[in-house]
Amino acid sequence: MASNGKYTPRQILNAFYSAEREYMSSTPDTRDFTGIAATLAPEFRLEQTPALPYAGLYIGPDGMQDWARRMADHFEVVDVQNLEIFENPGSDRIVVLSNVHFKVRETGEELDFPFCQAVTVDLERGVMVEMRPFYWDVAAVNKALGHTE
Repeated sequence: MASNGKYTPRQILNAFYSAEREYMSSTPDTRDFTGIAATLAPEFRLEQTPALPYAGLYIGPDGMQDWARRMADHFEVVDVQNLEIFENPGSDRIVVLSNVHFKVRETGEELDFPFCQAVTVDLERGVMVEMRPFYWDVAAVNKALGHTE
């Protein structure tokens, strides 16, 4: 679906990443998901690689909240940095090349590596419809979290 919507992919993603950083850095008793939820379509789909401890398909804002809770239990910092957004003008499908910075909640270990996301947005509603992240080093993430398959 292509359109010349009211929003740009960068605006939609920046709103999401800002809300995600705030959520992840919060303690479990102070986490507020409303900022992230505002960036998601009701039919939103997030698919995480099966090799990670938070693997799976997460549907809608409730599914995303489940994923965010799991991530925030593992990481106190999840910061997607140095975004390069590749898109065709008016397209709702984009690729984001970036770096991700993680800080493991339990150990304080920090990880930095390349990160890619395939994202579909709704340019009229200003929300994300689908996201598929691709991690550079799944083994390093699992090792830092003490996760074995």
